[in-house]
Order: sequence, then structure tokens, then C-alpha cells
Amino acid sequence: MMDGSKSQHQNQPRAVPLLPDEAQSASTPPKVSRQKSVLQTLEQRGRQKRRRRPQAWAIKVANSFIAVRKFLREKLPNSILRRKRELITAVASFLMHLVGALLLTLWLLPPESRDSVFTIISGRINQDVLEDSIEVVEIVQPEKTTDLNLDSTMKQMVSELDKGTHRDQFDSPQDTELRIPIDDLVELGDIAVLKGDFSGRSEAGRRAAVKKYGGTAESEKSVNLGLKWLQRIQRKDGSWSFGDVGEAGSPGSMQTTDMGATSLALLCMLGGGHTHETPGQYQETVAKGLAWMMESGIRSASGADMRGQYQGNSGMYVQGLATICLSEAAALEPKDRELRRISLEAVRFIEKSQGSDGGWRYQPRDVPGDTSVVGWQVMALQSAKAGGVSVRPDSFSGAKKFLNSVEAEDGVFYGYTGPESGRATTTAVGLLCRIYLGWKREKPQLKKGVEYLSKIGPSREDIYYNYYATQVLHHWDGELWYKWNRQMREQLVETQIKEGAGAGSWDVTDPHGYAGGRIYQTALSLLTLEVYYRHLPIYRRFDADKKMSRESVSAAKP
Repeated sequence: MMDGSKSQHQNQPRAVPLLPDEAQSASTPPKVSRQKSVLQTLEQRGRQKRRRRPQAWAIKVANSFIAVRKFLREKLPNSILRRKRELITAVASFLMHLVGALLLTLWLLPPESRDSVFTIISGRINQDVLEDSIEVVEIVQPEKTTDLNLDSTMKQMVSELDKGTHRDQFDSPQDTELRIPIDDLVELGDIAVLKGDFSGRSEAGRRAAVKKYGGTAESEKSVNLGLKWLQRIQRKDGSWSFGDVGEAGSPGSMQTTDMGATSLALLCMLGGGHTHETPGQYQETVAKGLAWMMESGIRSASGADMRGQYQGNSGMYVQGLATICLSEAAALEPKDRELRRISLEAVRFIEKSQGSDGGWRYQPRDVPGDTSVVGWQVMALQSAKAGGVSVRPDSFSGAKKFLNSVEAEDGVFYGYTGPESGRATTTAVGLLCRIYLGWKREKPQLKKGVEYLSKIGPSREDIYYNYYATQVLHHWDGELWYKWNRQMREQLVETQIKEGAGAGSWDVTDPHGYAGGRIYQTALSLLTLEVYYRHLPIYRRFDADKKMSRESVSAAKP
């Protein structure tokens, strides 16, 4: 402070004697004095700033720059210095060609890869999620399904162990790109993810598939009646709710898991080939539903979290259902780039949620995984792959690793979190996953598993088991399929409500269908009746001329 005062005093201008005509204004301080005072203050601040030592990084950059200039002037050979202009031109040309090559590479990339790059560049991914980690809510759960005396693998989705609603983001420094040891990837060549054919959902394809694979006019009439019921109970914002079924009765106890209800309802619409771009009775219904889903998803660096305000242990079930829905919609309408982009992000969320054992469970990276949750994730990844969305190979190899850990009798049966024999529902889920992951029809274990399911036959109560087992038999085809289909088809057509407020729906019969209620029972019933064209048989292509014994088919048909 003292140094500053002295400096100000020394810089004051000397007093000049006033002339006679200036005497009158001597009592008033001149304006110039205040201006100089301000200038002095600025000068003093400038001197103080000049005294500050530059930042270490700035000194380092400056020294490096000086060293480079000295090297260029003194160390380079004269031959290079004489060609300085030519070198500068060459470097500039190289940089321009490099930029052009990068732009050309982006243009030649597959659409899903290019979308990912543009998504990152445009800032659509929220990097804040990488910095802030939110604690995952712990959910009390049984170690084994037998502890609750449950026999349906839909138990997680209909669980009410935690009636609160919550969301958890996850973030971990764990490297999720290479989780599977190299030794466990030796069978990667055995994974033949098939690019599914959605041509069965066109008008002509649907009619042909119904006729060829065992559908009837009555089964199609049931599908149309069911879709009309779902359309009637859609809410104004485009969503569905398990707890809102109008006057039909039997609402589900999950009041806020709207993403799950909406996904199931839309899957039924999409299964019949009804999209948001296809003119028809359900175009607006599908458009509003998809718009609600896309607005409700949370998109971050972890991918698109489509779980919504889920209840209990249904979170990853809902993620799988929503991803299947978005992937199928994007495959049916490939020109919708935004829909394709969010389906890709939803797939990334599933990939990053996979546990170290290769499975999935209630929360991201839960270990151990369980077969029922794994089933929905494998179906979601397969649907994405069928629609042309890239899926990391290690996600499929991880799923295969998990299935190996829960198989019994070398892959004939599948348990819940460990090997179990004679468990029908998880066996149906496991076998369907094996089919999509590349098991050939000649596999002895697959044949024994299919025969086991066929012997049990369709259940009159467990619609979840019927949903998975029907797909397994449908892909297997042949006499066992016709036998199964006849019983399953007639059973669903006969039990559908035909009159009143619930016309088109099904009463809840599943032992654990109380949480999803009438929408859950109806949606799985419709998806089962749409099996003829929703997914064409893997072991017999739609346009294949497969020779089949007329006698065996006639014996199995009614």
C-alpha cells in the first residue's frame, strides 16, 4: 500500500501558477485531474498485472515454440530451407487430401456407424452421465425361484417386491468392450445370427404365411379383434398402462410401468405389419405410441435407457421389450433415421448392461443373470441384428456363455440361474436363444428339447410359457409343429372374449399375470397368434421348396 501511494504521488503533475483570468476558477478542481486519476489507477493495475508470473504451461509452450523456430532456422539443411515454399505446399495438400479422405470414409460407412459418429459430434450424448455416478438402488430378491414357489419366468416383470418407482443410471470404469476372456471365444464361429425376414408382415406375405404355416381365418379374426381392443384403451398421449383397461376389468397392479405396457401393445400392432408410415386403421395409433416412447426414453452416454418409471424388478424386462419394439419399427420403416438411431442407442444400453457372466438380470450388470431376463435381451439383440443394426459379437458370445452355465443334460434343459432338468418355461426360453445363436436343426440336444416341449403341449394357464414354446416349435416346423399349433390356436381362439367391454381381450390366467393384468395376457396371446408371419421359420425359409411328407402333415392337421 505504501509503495502504491508513493508512486501515485510521484506521478502527480507539477503545480502551474494561474494566470489572472484563471483566478476565478481556481477554487473549482479541473476535470482533467479526475481523468488523470482514473488513468493512473488503470496504469497501476496494468503494472500489477505485468508483475504476475505467467502460467507454467504458457512458459512451456513459449519455450517449445522458440526451440522449434531455432531448429528450423539453424539446424535444417540448406537444401530443405531452399525448398521451404514447396514443402509448405506439399503439407497443405496432404492435409486437404486427408480431410477429403475422412469425409469419403464417413460417407461410405454403414448407416448405423455413421449415425453413431454424427450423434457424438452433434452433442446428442450427454457426457455429464460419465462424470456423475448415481447409486444403484438395492432390491431385495430371492436367490432361487423355488423360494417363492414360482413356476413362471415372468415373475420378475410381475414382481411386487418393491412397489416404489425409481430410476438408476449406471456408470463404471470397468472396461465393457472386452469382458469375455479370449479362451471363451473359441466357439464364436458357431454363432450364426440370422438376418430375419420381415416380408411375412406385408399384406401378401401375411396371407401366404397364414396359409402355409397353420393359421386360419378364425385366428386372424381373433388377432384383428384383439388389436381393436388395444386401440380402444390407448391413452391420449399415445401410451398404454397396465392399470388402465377401461371397463374390461382385471387391470394390472403395475400402475406406472407404462413403457412396458406400451411396448407390448405396439409389438402386437407391428407384428401384423401395421406401422406409423403404412396407411390404415392403426397408422395413427402406432405413430402416437412410438412418439411417446421416443420422448420418454433417456438418451445418454450409456445408450438409450427405455425402462421408464418401472416398478419392482421389471426394469431390464422393459428395456428388452422396448428395444424389440423400436428395432422392429425401424426395420419395417428403414427411412426413419431418428427411429433407427434410438433403436441403436437402446441396443447399446443392453450391451453395456450385460453382466460379467454373460447374462442379464434386474439391474445393469447384475450377477448372476437369469434365463428369463436373458431371453428378452437376446430377442432384442436378434431383432436389432435382423433389422440391420450392428450388435457387438461379444454380447452374443456372452449370452452363449451364460446359457452354458444354466444348461442341463448338455443343453436339453435350462434352469433359472443354474442347471435344472425338467423346467419347461426356462427350457423353452433357453432353446429359443440357442436357435437364434446358431444351433443347427441336426443338434441332438435341440431335438430332445423340442420333443420334451411337444410332449407337455400348450398350457391352458401359463401364457408366458406358451409364447416362448410356440416360437421354438414354429422354428422347428414339421409334424411336431402342426400338432402343437392345432391345440394352441384353437385354445386361444376359443378363450378370447367376443362381446362386451373386453371384446378382443383375454382373461388373466397366467399364475403371475396379476401385475401386467389384462394387457399382459392379451398382448402375449396376440403375439402367439401372430407367430405365422411375425418371425418366419429359421429352419424353413419363406420361399424354400421344402419337401415334407404329406402323410405326416395330414395326420397332424385337424
